[in-house]
Amino acid sequence: LDFDIQEWDMTKIVKEIYTTHQVSIQSSLQFQLELDETISLPVHVDRFRFTQVISNFLSNANKFTRSGYITLGCETDKKHHEVRIYVKDSGKGIGDEELMMIFDRFYKSDEFEQGSGLGLPICKVIIEKLSGRIEVHSEVGKGSCFTVILSLASTPENN
Repeated sequence: LDFDIQEWDMTKIVKEIYTTHQVSIQSSLQFQLELDETISLPVHVDRFRFTQVISNFLSNANKFTRSGYITLGCETDKKHHEVRIYVKDSGKGIGDEELMMIFDRFYKSDEFEQGSGLGLPICKVIIEKLSGRIEVHSEVGKGSCFTVILSLASTPENN
């Protein structure tokens, strides 16, 4: 994978991803944005690759959520000088045993579901190349939250 890492404003990237995905999220679901658009969150990132990761999270949330909501959000962790970008849903959730395998290549939660099972392992590689990490919290029957954590390039103003 080629990377073109530059400084970008994560606030603008998240807003663009939200706008782009409004048409692809099931109309029966509430698609929400949790973002303070007044602050700049500079990060060193490959914009295209990062967008691929969040798009994959949104696509999975859309696939595994029958009713309720999908939320795309972004928040700062001032103490650790990081930004957290998350996709939260009220979908079917992932059990603890399955949670340990979802980043393994070719693992699929449902053999009859479309896709190659390469999505999450590739997302993990991309985020690691961007010197970040992915956290997942999930509860069966209640939903999941996939979070990408990246270091801020500099201290955001207004914080």
